[in-house]
Amino acid sequence: MHADDGAGQGSADAFAPGPALVLGAGVSGVAAAQLLAARGFAPLWVASEAASKTALPAGAILHTAPLAETVRAFAAATPGRGRLCYVSPGLALTHPGVAEARALGFTLCGELSLGGAFYGGRVVAVTGSKGKSSLVKLLADALTAAGLRAEPCGNYGRAFCAVAAEAAPPPCAVVECSSFQLETADAHFRPDHAVLLNLSCDHLNRHGTMEVYRDAKLALFRHLAPGALALVPAAADDPCGLAACARKNFPGRTFQTFGCGADADWRYDAGTVTGPDGRAFRIAGSYFDNAVTGPAGAAACALLTAMGLSTAQVEAAFAQFKPLAHRMQTAARWGAVSWIDNSKATNLDALLASVRMAPKPVLLLAGGRLKEPLSLSGRVLLETGVRKVYTYGEASAAMASSWAPALPTARCETLAEAMATAEEDLRRGFAHNGSVLLAPGTASFDQFTGYEERGDAFQALARQSAEALRTAAAPAPESLS
Repeated sequence: MHADDGAGQGSADAFAPGPALVLGAGVSGVAAAQLLAARGFAPLWVASEAASKTALPAGAILHTAPLAETVRAFAAATPGRGRLCYVSPGLALTHPGVAEARALGFTLCGELSLGGAFYGGRVVAVTGSKGKSSLVKLLADALTAAGLRAEPCGNYGRAFCAVAAEAAPPPCAVVECSSFQLETADAHFRPDHAVLLNLSCDHLNRHGTMEVYRDAKLALFRHLAPGALALVPAAADDPCGLAACARKNFPGRTFQTFGCGADADWRYDAGTVTGPDGRAFRIAGSYFDNAVTGPAGAAACALLTAMGLSTAQVEAAFAQFKPLAHRMQTAARWGAVSWIDNSKATNLDALLASVRMAPKPVLLLAGGRLKEPLSLSGRVLLETGVRKVYTYGEASAAMASSWAPALPTARCETLAEAMATAEEDLRRGFAHNGSVLLAPGTASFDQFTGYEERGDAFQALARQSAEALRTAAAPAPESLS
């Protein structure tokens, strides 16, 4: 591997030590406080409307009160001085505390700009609506294996500020960027290479419209290092027209495209990615060797090539890649039937992509707290390979009502009830092969603390179902097909 001439980050001039207020005491806020404390910012307050679950650094003072109230108190305690206000990603810019800080003349910053100001290494930035974390892991694993130690961070892994705060930070950071984080990104965050994977309906409760959400994602390309590779989906793969929007928003920037169609500069097709110069990468048999994740594989080949990896190093990374938990993860098997955990499918586009990837026929478990209008039709699910849907949680009634006219549907209250119903259907021979797929298409917070807990619950129930079916009198389904 050879290194390209990445400019790195580390533009900290605008962040001279002084008074600093951190809004939010979650993972991102605590990491920001640690970085600010290490760089000599004082006084340093951390504002939260609840007690912090993580210890704060020495010198940081926790204030638990309405955020706007704490902002006013901090301003009164630091009269006539330049003040920095760190805004945690979970806080919208319209939050009263953020609005108060802006009105009082604070300099606002977020995770990407603060981390970028103090991180001196090279940055590969990844955003999109689905598939970000898997791509980030692949890139970090590949770069590390090739001799350039890389840390996955940002919206996946540790906070970017935590990486920047290290005494000896890694030479490369692969940063997953959410739309929330990108709202506060500025010129201090200058990725060496960047990709926008895709766009689908999500987070409209925060952004309001798809256009605002799209522009938040496109902000990734506003400040790039000289010579940066900027990647967007090819038009044939992207109903949202991101390539055209990117070129319109940033007319002086060159973009390359990726996808499955002939119009892509980096094209995935049946086990191979081909670059614009004809260079071919074999990815057959890997997690990315399918029409759903193949475009992300093509983007990975482009980014790793830009970072200086050889063809052999890129191919080795695909061959050695182990998927993240709760992403199309096989939890149990009974004969020719697999239970597949894709709890990370938290919107309807991700649900449909999961069905496309899963062994057919699919017994689909969907439900939870909807984040978007229920636009996916039962007929599309049927045509994509779903034999029956088991709905649960807050969205159970709405999903069952919407999809029942097109395909068999069982309306349940809980995930456990849905699993028990699917198990009974298998016991009576409703399906002899295929998969029981958890692809909720929703947030998990109606019944779980997060998609991880939801996936863990599914996996435990899957193992119980498979064992119960194995010990039953009926033969395993491969002998019935």
